[in-house]
Amino acid sequence: MNKKFSEEGSASEELGRKALGQWALEAAIVGIDLEGFDPEASHDDLMSWALSKGFDIACVYARFSTQMQQSTSDQIRECVIWAARNNSFVPPYFISIDEGEKGRKARRPGLSRTRQILKSHLALIFLVYKVSRLFRSAGKGFAFVQEEVVEEGMRAVSVSQDIDTADKSGWKLQLQIHGIMDDLLLDAIADHVRSGQIGHFLQGHTTGALGVGYRPKEVPGGRPTNRGLPRTEPEVDPVAAELIRKHAALHLEGMSIREGVRRWNATGGPCDPRSTTGKMTAPAYRRLFANERLTGRWEFCRKRNLFSARRDYVTQVEQPDAEVVTRQDEDLRILDDATFYALKQKFDERKNGPREPRDTKSVQLWDLTTSMFYCSHCSTPEKPIRFYMAGANGRGMRCCNGDECPHPSCVRRDEAVQAVCKSLAELIARDTDLVADVVSRSQELDATADDDVQADIEAAQKKLRALTSRVDALYELYADSTNDDRREAKARLRSAQSERAAAQANLNRLQKSLERSTATLSAEDARKTLAEMSMLLCEAAAGRLGGDAVYKALNVFTLLTGGRIWVHVQPRPGRKQTVVRGEFRPCLVRATTEFTGAVARDDHPGDKVSIWLRQPPRVELIADRVHELIDNEGLSHRDTAKQLQREGHNVNSGNVWYSYRRWYEMQGLPVPKQPYNNGHKRDSA
Repeated sequence: MNKKFSEEGSASEELGRKALGQWALEAAIVGIDLEGFDPEASHDDLMSWALSKGFDIACVYARFSTQMQQSTSDQIRECVIWAARNNSFVPPYFISIDEGEKGRKARRPGLSRTRQILKSHLALIFLVYKVSRLFRSAGKGFAFVQEEVVEEGMRAVSVSQDIDTADKSGWKLQLQIHGIMDDLLLDAIADHVRSGQIGHFLQGHTTGALGVGYRPKEVPGGRPTNRGLPRTEPEVDPVAAELIRKHAALHLEGMSIREGVRRWNATGGPCDPRSTTGKMTAPAYRRLFANERLTGRWEFCRKRNLFSARRDYVTQVEQPDAEVVTRQDEDLRILDDATFYALKQKFDERKNGPREPRDTKSVQLWDLTTSMFYCSHCSTPEKPIRFYMAGANGRGMRCCNGDECPHPSCVRRDEAVQAVCKSLAELIARDTDLVADVVSRSQELDATADDDVQADIEAAQKKLRALTSRVDALYELYADSTNDDRREAKARLRSAQSERAAAQANLNRLQKSLERSTATLSAEDARKTLAEMSMLLCEAAAGRLGGDAVYKALNVFTLLTGGRIWVHVQPRPGRKQTVVRGEFRPCLVRATTEFTGAVARDDHPGDKVSIWLRQPPRVELIADRVHELIDNEGLSHRDTAKQLQREGHNVNSGNVWYSYRRWYEMQGLPVPKQPYNNGHKRDSA
């Protein structure tokens, strides 16, 4: 018998073997014949031995959430003892546990594993120490026993409450009565705990997590906590408090929150101990300076956790002032009242009020292509980091790592897309061999269409039939599933339907490609296609496209760039302003072939293209041309300046000298040593 259940949520090997020994000991006491029993045997051998002896196979679920409840080992012991006394056997592999898991949650590893065991019907008896171990909600516990055990023809037993579904006339009443009592007991315990916590709060003891600026101090002679830990009280952390005062003063002088977060992390400032990122974030930074604890005013019971059974998670609900307990402790003051409230007013002024209805505007190409720009500094081959909208009104874009990026910079989206479109249009216009390549590629595809494309169509049809069968099976599973499983079944059904739709679209595309006579594509047709693509790019860059036409331009943009443009932000020596370049490999032949409706099999991207995504200063703007004139054509600095002047640039030889060195700096190369005036004699010589 193969194991088909997840190990997550199962009892440890030591706990399982211990439970097996407890079962064997109790079985010997009640007179069960243990001949052939081997506690070291495998799961399959133990199951075979138990079935040969006529035992009923049982599974066990145990859970605890706090130290005030029974431990899982105690619960399992009572369950296996009951099994031995009632001619049942519990294999160690059929014991599932959840430790430190709240009973209000529906998604638990041990409970999910128990459901899998029950669905297999390998275990006919379900044992639990107490029904409240399943769910804290009496209704959910009753529904689990009724729908997933009894209605499936199995038997459920709560060993401590003496509830057995074999007693068909009484088990429902017993289960509901015990559930109501457990709910009332839980509410009473919560009230007692809350009252005790209020007492500790009024005495100045720590009653929760301490935020930034404070640290725990052990209370001399204090009574230990229920966990056996020393009783503590909060005190001001002098290092963090000094940093808070410094930042408060800077904010009052006009420092932004964003700059404050950057400086806080740069100086290694502390963050909330519950933080998962290990650094201060902007929302946490704002909450820090909005917390009245900084003035020595501490509150308890301001928010209360309320569990939503339908949503399966806890929400915090603000309580009225009548329910809140407060105390003022000047020893815990970090900011004076004047500074705190002035800071609060300044932060409130920076808040954006409720937004007005957004103006309807037509979608532009740069609104659809932001996700195609990637940061070259933060990306790795395994994880490329893309750009996100940023700046005022979302006009810009920047690396999603924000200020953590080695070279953070915000780029205008419209300018970047316009630069890429202009570059693509120029590539199409000056590539004299492009038309011939497109026609040649189309003829190659048509020559192999009967073989290769037909094989792709047959594979696509086979995949579509398999997905259709899978969808039909999932429909039947969804119809037969219980309420708890219906959500999962529905998600699987939708996923399969989405896969089938994609497979159908791919099949339609292949069939259309086969039907299309690509061999008739003439040079004139190719020129018209290229002209249409160039026109779409130019119109989209100018913002003159709307409706469905912009999505046609998006398709052209994606095909030509390969859907990935790398952004290089380069600092300028001695300057705050950075320059931004974009790099991509154009796929001109493939894009044109696919745009005509054919299937392009091979992708041969062209040479890397580098463009300015932001208009650079003059020194960088003419650097490429200066390098070409001096290094490739061998002109002198003066002749280079004259040539640039003829091309419309207002420069002199000094500008050329700076620009020549800047080109090598941008390439990360040393500047070559050259003779005076690049080896040219003076005009007067």
